[in-house]
Amino acid sequence: MTQTATTVSVKIPARILARIPKAGNGRSRFIVQALEEKLAGQKAPEWKPSTQRGRRLAALLKRGESERLPLLDDGDFERELRARRGRFA
Repeated sequence: MTQTATTVSVKIPARILARIPKAGNGRSRFIVQALEEKLAGQKAPEWKPSTQRGRRLAALLKRGESERLPLLDDGDFERELRARRGRFA
């Protein structure tokens, strides 16, 4: 799986900028690692529908959960895809 990156421009106070690595010496990696550490401790917000239509869709998703689980790993997915395309090798 490939990971894509997006360039983001932010304003950083001078007191912080002086303490992080210089450009070309791992600044981006430092910032990404810091953000990943910060986000690792946070739980993703749970989707809660606020409309009647959303609640109906949530109920449909809940009922179909047993058909979708367990999720396939990459190897199983590739085997399933090859089988569906008629390539069993």
